[in-house]
Amino acid sequence: MFKIFFELNKENAHIILKIFGIKITLKSPFINPVEDCCSIPDLKELKKKNVNFPHPFGIVINKNAKIGKNVTIYQNVTIGRSKFKNEKTCTPMIDDNVTIFANAVLLGDIKIGKNAIIGAGSVVLNDVGENCIAAGNPAKVIKKI
Repeated sequence: MFKIFFELNKENAHIILKIFGIKITLKSPFINPVEDCCSIPDLKELKKKNVNFPHPFGIVINKNAKIGKNVTIYQNVTIGRSKFKNEKTCTPMIDDNVTIFANAVLLGDIKIGKNAIIGAGSVVLNDVGENCIAAGNPAKVIKKI
């Protein structure tokens, strides 16, 4: 009787299938590298800043958006511009230690302050201060931490 063993290689998110002691590497259909399913410029630079993508799927970040250190961005988040006049000044600036939950949209020349939390499904069109929780469409500050 033949034994088949499955192992998950966490480093590169591939399933390792061992048959008769021979390793065959198959790409898992459920686990994709961030580069395959997101539009994130300067991903290496963001990783140096310890930007975390717990569920990296469908994330779109404008190339001119400024993102601080220790930011957490969940799936299907869009960080983009709202005007076509000057692309560099119409993109969000996200400060350190911010958490942006799933399906949030941050557009335009806005600033998200340190330690802020953006609720799931929020559409952020205005500044969010430090230590604030913002949620809704359009997003409003609902609590100060």
